[in-house]
Amino acid sequence: MRFVAGSFRSRWLIAVLVLALALAGAVGTAFHARSLSQPQPDRYAPGVLVGEAAQGAAFSGPVARAYLGHFKTQASPSSCGPASALNVLASIGAPIADERTLFDGDHWGWLSMRMQGMTLDALAALLAQRRIGEVTVLRDLSYEAFLSQLRDSDNSANRLIVNFDRAPIFGVTIGHFSPIGGYDAERDLVLLLDVTPGYGPSLIPSKLLYTAVQTPDSATGRTRGLIRISGFSTADRATAPPSPQTP
Repeated sequence: MRFVAGSFRSRWLIAVLVLALALAGAVGTAFHARSLSQPQPDRYAPGVLVGEAAQGAAFSGPVARAYLGHFKTQASPSSCGPASALNVLASIGAPIADERTLFDGDHWGWLSMRMQGMTLDALAALLAQRRIGEVTVLRDLSYEAFLSQLRDSDNSANRLIVNFDRAPIFGVTIGHFSPIGGYDAERDLVLLLDVTPGYGPSLIPSKLLYTAVQTPDSATGRTRGLIRISGFSTADRATAPPSPQTP
């Protein structure tokens, strides 16, 4: 019995040590992410419009206006994905209380997101569980196919969330999610409704955003991309949740 008790104690101590290291890593990751996510305008790429230059366009289109009045920034450095989903849901008339509610009691999923963020596919799967219509992952698109999705982003029957690396646009290397609020074809500018506090809306040249999307996610090695939400209605939310689709 003494040997069994000792073995149990050793396993317990190892488990505590692993948890402590994980929590320490999460704190370090959160601090690193918070420092990288702070706006640094001197690093912004040429052609990126922010502040007053972007405010006028921020809520002028039909999709952008759907976000008006209830747009929320992310609650933690790693929760840009859930914050983007939260805003999309509110914009289509299916609001939820907060980011954690999105996980519907999945405590480990919530903890994992807080420690390391989310991948494109994981966020799409989380959205599909909300029974909001068709959720489609779009990655490895040609520029023309990407541009086609942008042109359709002003269609009030669709929503787009973009997953990109901030480096080509904002000068800091960190993966990020935010909703797209529309596309100005005449000026070739994409309206990004950034969920990180301090950024606000920005207008980004389409090729620049495309470059930021065509980067690998270090967690999966796969290219980043878009999540398209379409076909949403009250009737859709009463049916079984669809699975996210990848063309």
